[in-house]
Parts: sequence; structure tokens; C-alpha cells
Amino acid sequence: MPFFGLFRRGRGFTLIELLVVIAIIAILIGLLLPAVQKVREAAARIQCANNLKQIALAVANAADTNNGKMPPGLGLYPSSDPANFNGQGSFFFHILPYVEQDNLYKSSLGTDGRNNNLKTYTAWNVQNSQVVKTYMCPSDPTQSGSGVWARAVTSYGANGNIFGVAYPWNWGMQCQRFPSFITDGTSNTIFVMDKSVQSYGKTSWTPDSGFNCWSDWGPAVQSIEGGMSTGPKIVPPIYVRPPKNCAPFAGPNGTGACAPGDQANSYHTGGVNVGLGDGSVRFVNQGVGPITWWAAITPNSGDTLGSDW
Repeated sequence: MPFFGLFRRGRGFTLIELLVVIAIIAILIGLLLPAVQKVREAAARIQCANNLKQIALAVANAADTNNGKMPPGLGLYPSSDPANFNGQGSFFFHILPYVEQDNLYKSSLGTDGRNNNLKTYTAWNVQNSQVVKTYMCPSDPTQSGSGVWARAVTSYGANGNIFGVAYPWNWGMQCQRFPSFITDGTSNTIFVMDKSVQSYGKTSWTPDSGFNCWSDWGPAVQSIEGGMSTGPKIVPPIYVRPPKNCAPFAGPNGTGACAPGDQANSYHTGGVNVGLGDGSVRFVNQGVGPITWWAAITPNSGDTLGSDW
């Protein structure tokens, strides 16, 4: 063996071999990426379902604490007449103590003209204060951006057939009783559902005729305050349309936002999560028919769920 052969360099990669390796890596990444995205979406959907479960159970806990009275979609609670230490706000504000946000709720104590300026836990005092994680769906891309001015927002909507408006001057529903009001069965009735933060609805804030419940009104952001500029997250029962899925979100202030606001919607694939009155959660396919959907959002109509449920 020649002496200089001991110092011969090892053979390196050729350019073609390097390109082949890069191509193989790129193919593997392309194959793995959809699988990773599916896993992430599945995890987000599970978290979203858990949020709805907590919200639905909070309704039952609130009712148990207040002689069976369920929180309204908007108004005074637990007394529909002015009283000291009443709560004033939307459905999502009233259930804060029952989703482990008691400190946030108590920090809102002040006075409110809608409660005759008595001592009131008022939603307007928690505006811009903090994000309530239980109220945010990980799959909802509309929960941030310049269009979201109120940080106390939610990715969910309450069923307007159950949670109406409770005010003392008799132009809305009073607080309903749980579970006696749900004669169709708590396991057959939707209480809360997916509804992206930036959803659009009607521009009027008049209660829906015949049902005494409120629609969402514009602009985009829907908040737990239930304010005039943002609207309560209530899905009106007058709309029988089944849920829909949203197109990819293009930006804040409604650009690409999932519309309309009076319809359950989500960025999940194929349907929406709904929280039922018994605390269970179900994924409802977007192909569910309007008759079945109507049966699911009516609490005491004596109708039954169809085979597409």
C-alpha cells in the first residue's frame, strides 16, 4: 500500500445525491404535515368540547344555587327585579362564578342604572379585563386582532330559545326554571354551541317577534358584556338553519369572518360542538336537517330528534 494512501480523503456526497436526500425529506414532511394538523385539530376540538361541557354544567349549578332559576341571555340575575347584589350582564357574565371565575365576577361590584343604581355585579366593570380561557375555542382564529376591542369575548353562543332577556319592564323572557322548563329532556336540548367570536348578525336590537329573545347585532365582536356595540351571544330560535362551517379566516373586522351571526358556526371540520342541558357534549354534523336542528334547540315543543342527529 502506498504511503500516501493512508491520507486519502473519504468519498463525499455528490450534488445529485444531496438533492435526492432533500427531496425525500421534503416528501416526508409533506406526508407528515396533514397528520400533524389533524392531531392538532382533534386536540382543539376536544378542548372546545370540554369548554362547552363546563359552560353547560355551570347553568345547572347556577340554577341549583338560585332556586332553579337559569341565567338570562341578557339582563338581571338572579332577581329579574332590581335588588342589591344582583348581577347585570349577559349569559356568559352571569355564569362566571360557576366556571371558576368567581374572583373576576366579584371584582365587578359597583352600581348599575339597570338595577336602580343598587349594589350590582355589572358586566361593564370587567370590560377589557382579561381573557376567560373557558370561553375561547382554540380552533377559532377570530378571537384576536384589531377587530377584538373587548378582551372578554367568547367563541360560543347561548340558545335564545332558553336564555332570553330578563328585565323588570316586561319586554323579555324572565328567568326559566331548570330542569322543569326543559320538558323535551335535557339530553335532547342544546344549551350552548360553537359560534366564532367575529360573527355577524342583524343590525337591529329588537327582540325577535313571537319568541322574546335577542339576535346578535353588528359589528363583529361578540362579548360577555352583551353591550349595545357588540351584542349578546344568543342564537335566536326564530332561525331554523342548521349550523355551518367557516371558510379560512382572512383577518379582523369581519374580513373572512364566518357569517351570519344568527347561526351556529365553527372552524372545526364538518360540524359544530354543542353542549346539551345534561352537561354532555355532542359534535353535530353540518349536514343535520333543519327539522332535527329545530327539535334540538326547542326545550318544550314535544318534538323528537331525527335519525340525522
